[in-house]
Amino acid sequence: MSKIVAVIKRLFVQNWKMKLIALIFAFILWSFVIAEDNPYKTKTFRDFPVTYTAADELRQKDLTTSEPLAQLLSLVTVTAQARADALQYLNENMIQVTVDLSSIDGIGEYTLRVEGKSSLNDTTVNVEPSTVTVNVEEIVPRSVPVDVQLTGEQEGFYYGEPVLEDETIEIRGARSKVESVAKAICKIDVGEMTGPTTASYTVEYVDSKGETIPANNFTGSSSVIVELPVYPQKEVPIDLEAVRSTTSGLAEGYEITGVTVEPQAVNIAGKLEDIESIGTVTLEPIVLDNAMGDTIVEANVRLPEGVIASVPSKVQVQLTIMQPELSQTYSAMRIAARNLEDDNLDVSITPSAVDVTVYGTQAALGDFSASLLKPFVDLTGLGKGVHQNVPVKFQNEPDLGVRPVSSSTTVTVTIS
Repeated sequence: MSKIVAVIKRLFVQNWKMKLIALIFAFILWSFVIAEDNPYKTKTFRDFPVTYTAADELRQKDLTTSEPLAQLLSLVTVTAQARADALQYLNENMIQVTVDLSSIDGIGEYTLRVEGKSSLNDTTVNVEPSTVTVNVEEIVPRSVPVDVQLTGEQEGFYYGEPVLEDETIEIRGARSKVESVAKAICKIDVGEMTGPTTASYTVEYVDSKGETIPANNFTGSSSVIVELPVYPQKEVPIDLEAVRSTTSGLAEGYEITGVTVEPQAVNIAGKLEDIESIGTVTLEPIVLDNAMGDTIVEANVRLPEGVIASVPSKVQVQLTIMQPELSQTYSAMRIAARNLEDDNLDVSITPSAVDVTVYGTQAALGDFSASLLKPFVDLTGLGKGVHQNVPVKFQNEPDLGVRPVSSSTTVTVTIS
C-alpha cells in the first residue's frame, strides 16, 4: 500500500508542468464561459453636450475664444463599452464630456482633447470628434454708439426724439469681434404706446454692412434705457392774419397785402386735454430787413401752452409786400370821339364828361397829372344811329402807371 501512495505522489510531484497547463486551460475555459454569459457590449449616445472647464480661469487671463464656446463644439457622439450586465444601467447622467481650457496661456490656435468619462466602473468611453481647435484672442473693451429705431407707429400719435440714458454701450469680447461692431441698434415697437414711456430695451449689434453679430460674443450689459415722448396729435391751420400782424421790418410806406404758408396746417402734439381746445396756431414773429417787395421766409411754429411739438416745426411763408394804394379823383373829364369814319357826321356822347378816380401808390400818383387822363370812345365801324354801351377807354392805358376808373364805364353815342 505504501508503495502505491509513493508512486502516486511521485507522479504529482514530477508532472507539475502538466498541472500548470491544466490550470491555465481551466481558467481560459472559465473565462470563455463567463464571456459567453456576460460579454462586453457598446452603447452610443448621440448629440451629447460638451462642457468646457476653466473658462473663468481663461477670462482671468484676459483671454477668450474667437467664437463662443457653445459654437465651437457643443455636441458630440459618445460610445461607451462595458459588460452587458453593467451596461444596461448606463445612462447619460453617468457620462461627462469635457474640454479643459486650463492649458491655454496666450493668444493663438490650440487643439484640445475632448475627454469622456463614466462613473460606471470598468467602462471605456470614446468621443467623436476627439479634438477641438480653438482660436484664442485677448479680451478688449469698447464703447459703441446706440441707434434707436421705432417700429409699428400708429396714425394719430406723435413720436418724439428718443432720449437715451447713455448714448453708447460698453462691450467686452474677443478683439476681432469687438472691432467689427459698427453700432448697437435698439428697436422699439411703439404700436401699443399711447403716452410717454421710459423703459429698458435689448440691443442687437451690427457690423458696417448691417449684418447682425450675436450678442453672446460679448459680455456686459446688452440693454439700454430709453425715454420716448409719445403723445396724441391733431391737425390745425395756421392763423394767417396773426402772421400778418406780427411781421415787422417793412420799408416805410409798404404793407403786407397777402400771406400764404406751406403747409397750410400742422399737427400739434400734447396731452389730449391740452390740445383738444386749440383751433389754430401762429408763427414766431417774422422780422424783415426793410422789405420793399415780395419775400419768402422760413418761420417757426409758435407752440401754444401745453403743446409739446409741432409737425412740421417750421413752415415756408410767402409775403406779398407793396405800397398801399391811394386814390385821386378828377372831375368832369371830357370824353373824346375817335376814329369816326365820316368827318361830315356829327357825334353826340351821353354823358359827355365823366369823373375819373385814379388809383396808385404815393410815388405813382406823385408822378401823375390830370393832363395824362384822356378818356375817349372808339367809333371804329360805327355808322349813323344810336349806339349804347360804348366803352370808355383811356389813352396810353395800361402804361399810365396808375389805374384809372371812370364814373361811367360805358356811354351812349349818337351819330347823325
